[in-house]
Amino acid sequence: MAVQIRRDKEIFATDGGWFAARWHFSFGHYRHPAHMGVGALRVFNDDRLRPGAVWPLHPHADIESCTYVVEGLFAHDDSLGNDGVLEPGGAQVMRFSHQGALHSERNGCTDRRI
Repeated sequence: MAVQIRRDKEIFATDGGWFAARWHFSFGHYRHPAHMGVGALRVFNDDRLRPGAVWPLHPHADIESCTYVVEGLFAHDDSLGNDGVLEPGGAQVMRFSHQGALHSERNGCTDRRI
């Protein structure tokens, strides 16, 4: 499989009001047949939450998720009893089994976008 290099302006961008995102592969309402992922990797997003914003509790099943914090504070809570705050350079990996789980993220900073 050949890897296609896309320049910054070629990557899909969206603004949801409380977040700004850049989606490298088809995700949500963005669909592009040439950008469906690479192998098992189906989602690669750069999401930035506005100060104090909360990504509401939502479900996942049958996926593995990795979060890397570039700047700010990233707070996490889930229905499995896990919670915590990641600082810049921090990473979180979650495996959602076929039974699924709920999780929520929020910008732990009240004065800057993360």
